[in-house]
Amino acid sequence: MAKLQTGDRVAYSAAFLKNTAQHTGFAPQRRGTFVKLWESNPDFARVKWDDFEASVPQLIRSYDADYVADAREHGQLVHIKNVAKVGSAAFALTCAR
Repeated sequence: MAKLQTGDRVAYSAAFLKNTAQHTGFAPQRRGTFVKLWESNPDFARVKWDDFEASVPQLIRSYDADYVADAREHGQLVHIKNVAKVGSAAFALTCAR
């Protein structure tokens, strides 16, 4: 996997979508901007999702306002293997393995 750079456009990877059976719905369409690797554990990326504000009510119900404030400021945490640069082989749903 190519190393992500701050500002790269990302989406959920094809492998993640396939492994979680998310072939339709919002997940395959979700896009965001890679911010950085998480300092506490570089297996996780900080991603600012384009649709974040629309998900805030659900995030507050599922987590809390502190989580939302952290995610709004720094980006949500996503395992690095679950995101891919838009246009890369890991992004393409038809990629060969």
